[in-house]
Order: sequence, then structure tokens, then C-alpha cells
Amino acid sequence: MSNPRGAQDNPTTTGTTSPSPSPNLTGDPQDATYTTAPAAGEQPPVTADPVGAGTAPGPTAGDTDLGSGTAGDTDLGSGTAGEPDPGAGTGGEYYSPRDVDGDGNVDLIHTRIEGVETITHIDEDGSITLVEQDTDGNGTYETGIAPTATGIRLADDLDDDGTVDLATHLDPATGAPVRQDVIEDGRITDTRLDTTADGNPDVHLIDSNGDGRFDTALLDTDLDGITNDTLVDTNGDGTFDLRTADTDNDGTQESFDTATDGHLGSIEQFEALIPAEDHYHEQAGTYPTETPADQTATDLA
Repeated sequence: MSNPRGAQDNPTTTGTTSPSPSPNLTGDPQDATYTTAPAAGEQPPVTADPVGAGTAPGPTAGDTDLGSGTAGDTDLGSGTAGEPDPGAGTGGEYYSPRDVDGDGNVDLIHTRIEGVETITHIDEDGSITLVEQDTDGNGTYETGIAPTATGIRLADDLDDDGTVDLATHLDPATGAPVRQDVIEDGRITDTRLDTTADGNPDVHLIDSNGDGRFDTALLDTDLDGITNDTLVDTNGDGTFDLRTADTDNDGTQESFDTATDGHLGSIEQFEALIPAEDHYHEQAGTYPTETPADQTATDLA
């Protein structure tokens, strides 16, 4: 995969460009460096592929933030849905690398191809850390793709409010979804995991009381798409004390079992399927964090 910085070091596009962005450039289209869109049959000078081989893992987008959020936050487009961008050019397609901090390196690339607005964020070493897209053309970047320590995270803002509602974690080798999170008010409330890599979720975890930690597990033990067992922690102590089961696989839970001795297991066995550095563990408090140092007068000064 090509280094995005190469587009700045070795320009491959033709046409008249405006002067280089000023050091205090914040993404105003009037100040950006625009180039003409590639002619028919030509390839754009940069391929923004956050999933491709050779992409170094970068910072992960927060579970409730797509990065720049709406177009107005970074003002990379017109800032207002429906208004033309002054540098869009013929056909509304353009490619604009930008040095936001004035250090001589490209920090982000703004493109519009076939009506899709894309912002590609680039780290100091030239690796892609986040790709945001406005796929419906309404001025809000509702999709964000970022590499993580264990794969790729695809975040979706389903209601265009600037925060993530659905996060899908993809296998970096196959691109197949291995986990999907529903996020409400900044917290993961529902997670589906495909533990067998067959393309279908077989573990469904739910935080039913909104305390930040899962308390219910629905299990598809025979991988037929029907929940076989449901385990519930009714008192919030981390162990399951209620189990219901579908004994004849008809989609209805017919039998139930209760326990007070922990023999039904604990939520920890399923939380262990989620990477230790994931946002879920922070919200649930399931992994110890470093104890902050005692505050002193010097610290507060």
C-alpha cells in the first residue's frame, strides 16, 4: 500500500493548484489545496485503504465519536448540506491533501468521488489512522473506519447526531464481522459475537439494567440461529443465577434453572472474549486501572 504522504512529496496530478495551506489551516475549503479530479480511466493518486496490508495500527476512534463528527466540526466540505464546495471542480470530484499543523507533512486528505465525501486521517509515520465518510451527502460523516490492535472497527452514526450508534469489528484478514456493538448514550449496551467464524453470531450479550456491565447471555450452542440457552445475572454480582433453555429447539424457552452457588457460571467467561483494551472493560470496570497519585498543592497549581 502506498504511503499517503507520497502524494505531497511526489505529486502525480496535473492542473493548477492554489498556494500551500497556511500553518493554521483548519480545513476551510477556501484555503485548501485543490487539484483537478482524475480523468476518466486514471487512478486517483492515493488509495485510502485502512484495511489493506501494510497499514500500521493507529489510534482507535472512541466508541462514541467518529472523529470529526459532522462536516461542520472540521468544515472540510461546504459546512452546510446542499451547498456547493468552492473547490469541487468539474463533476464535483476533487482530491485535497492538507497539512493541518504546518510541519510539511500531509495530516489529512479530503476527497469527493462519485458524490461520497471522504476524510482520511494520517499519522506522523504516514499510516492511515481513521477514514470518515459521508455516504448519503447530507453533510454529516456518519461512517468511520479505523485500525485497532486486533482488527478493524467500522463505526456508524445511524441517526446523524454525531455519535456512534453501531460499531462492527472486522477480521483484518478476511474482513468478516466478528463482533457488533450497539451503543447508547456512550455505553455499549448490546454485543453480538461470532466465536466460530462461520459468519453468524452465536453469543449475544446484553446490559439490561444500564449499569455498564453485561448481565444476560443468549447462546446459540448448535449454531442454527436459534437461542438454546439464556443465562441471567439477576442480582448484579457477576454470576448467573437464572438459566432458561429451549430443549426442543422450537425457538421457545421451556425449562428454567436457578442457582445461588455459581454453578451456572459467570459473565466473566464471555467478557474474556472482548479484547482487554476495549472500551467495554473501561465502562464496566472489569479490568483494574492504575490508581491515580494523591493530589497535592503542586498538582493543582
